[in-house]
Amino acid sequence: MRVLLINPPYSRYGGLKGVGGSMIPLNLCYLAAYGRKEHPEAEFRILDAEALGLSFEEVLLQVNSFKPDLIGITTTTSAFDSIIGLCQSLKKDLFDIPIVLGGPHVSALPESSLVETGSDFVAIGEGEITFSELVAAIKHQKSDLSDIDGLAFFDKDKSFKRTRPRQLIADLDTLPFPARDLVDNQRYSPPPTKRVSLGINTMVSTSRGCPFNCGFCSFQVVWGRKTRMRSPQSVVSEIKECIQKFNVDSINFADEFFTAQKKRVLEISNLMKEEGLVVPWVCSSRASGLDRETIETMKSAGCHEISFGVESGNSEVLKRMDKKLDLAEAERVIRLTQALGITTHASYVLGYPGETVESIKDTISFAKRLNTDVAVFFIAIPLPGSRLYQEALENGFLQPDCTWLDYSWISNQPFVLETPDLPTATLRYWHRKAIRSYYFRPRYFFARLSRIRSWHEIINLFAGLRVFFSIKR
Repeated sequence: MRVLLINPPYSRYGGLKGVGGSMIPLNLCYLAAYGRKEHPEAEFRILDAEALGLSFEEVLLQVNSFKPDLIGITTTTSAFDSIIGLCQSLKKDLFDIPIVLGGPHVSALPESSLVETGSDFVAIGEGEITFSELVAAIKHQKSDLSDIDGLAFFDKDKSFKRTRPRQLIADLDTLPFPARDLVDNQRYSPPPTKRVSLGINTMVSTSRGCPFNCGFCSFQVVWGRKTRMRSPQSVVSEIKECIQKFNVDSINFADEFFTAQKKRVLEISNLMKEEGLVVPWVCSSRASGLDRETIETMKSAGCHEISFGVESGNSEVLKRMDKKLDLAEAERVIRLTQALGITTHASYVLGYPGETVESIKDTISFAKRLNTDVAVFFIAIPLPGSRLYQEALENGFLQPDCTWLDYSWISNQPFVLETPDLPTATLRYWHRKAIRSYYFRPRYFFARLSRIRSWHEIINLFAGLRVFFSIKR
């Protein structure tokens, strides 16, 4: 039994190259690791076509060379046009090899995803167990798949079938560490806004799920809203493996809310120090609840940067997003982080329903007042699986003739969303103005220059600016 997992090519087929760096396909590494644990007789491979810069034709050559019995492809919304093209190429030349899709996009839209791609299955939600059971079913040539939870497919009568929802994995410590041996770790680097070294980087996931329900977020269709956390011992053991086995010298924690529990953050940080694993790392946090002890301990364990999702400087827009954030508390936390010498990264979302020119001005003013090292201004994207997507469908806010490629947070594609309060031409003007007015301030530029201590910080500064100013839309 041979199983091939593919991270599809994206930048080559319309994505804005360099925006997201080149990050390890951690989900595929988890699938392969769990699959090897449950099926030691099977051979698993990962083909990262995006990192390798492969064309569809080159992917086909790799597939033909390996001759898999099952192909799994990870999906995101903005890459889905590319995935459709890849699946069509695979089905044209290798029609008898079953293809299963996974990820947030197909979990939200399983039936239409099967139709658009011509693939055979969709694994809905958390994928490790569903995928492993599908491997077993194909290995044993089972025709009845109704007992595999979390699966969608068309039966022999062309009727759409969706099995019972897959229960989430309660104890994440039972999962094996991701199969990083199946990828070329030297190819991966974070985007310039979240890069803290020029060496080998990897991502580490310490939890799954988020207790909050921001309107623009679609990750709950995969991970759910209940936060499940790995033990600090498991996390630090994986970090040790990354450093000692794969020569990793920086880490990006993949969690949406790494700092959810103070006690756990302190335990992870202190264990890293005890084990001598103080490498530079980046994490994401809510801009609330952090105190001096936590931030100082994180810094002593190697934390170089914290990314905060502020989203808006206008309290009414935050309410519309269901982003439960107090702006005064956000300013307190970010000011404290800055004072303790950790790089600060803040993200903002412009164009959410209810946004006006005045509320955008509030966001720009708030961002300038915070004066974080990095400020990223995204356009609101109604990703399938999010409440924003449902609201956009119900109210006719989606632009006609938009493609899946248009659903990218940062790109040169047309805008997907247009609300009555903010025409796309107006939003386009204020999006560009937000970026330029923030980064062209003498206060910002000279402050950043005065804090530069290494070559990677110089490279990051100009690489980040190059990405943002390449946005023409």
